[in-house]
Amino acid sequence: MAETHTADIVLSLTGRDKGLLMLVVAEEGEFLLLANGRGRRAENPKRKRRRHVSRQGRCDERTQHKLLENGRLTNSDIRKALALWTGAEDAN
Repeated sequence: MAETHTADIVLSLTGRDKGLLMLVVAEEGEFLLLANGRGRRAENPKRKRRRHVSRQGRCDERTQHKLLENGRLTNSDIRKALALWTGAEDAN
């Protein structure tokens, strides 16, 4: 199983958000802080155990660079990164 880190896109495996793609915005030991820019916003990320998510891959370079340099993203940035990953046309 691949190790999950900040700026990875993950699929939630358990809980009310099961089946949703989310972006890892931070790490706290065994926990990941996840946001999707809509129901779970960047200001209030979901704290979830690493074993309860499945790593899907890295987000795009621009978003990854912005998150790692600034330490935070806007909700719009998160939605755009997830839309790029899924190939969705509407990123808002």
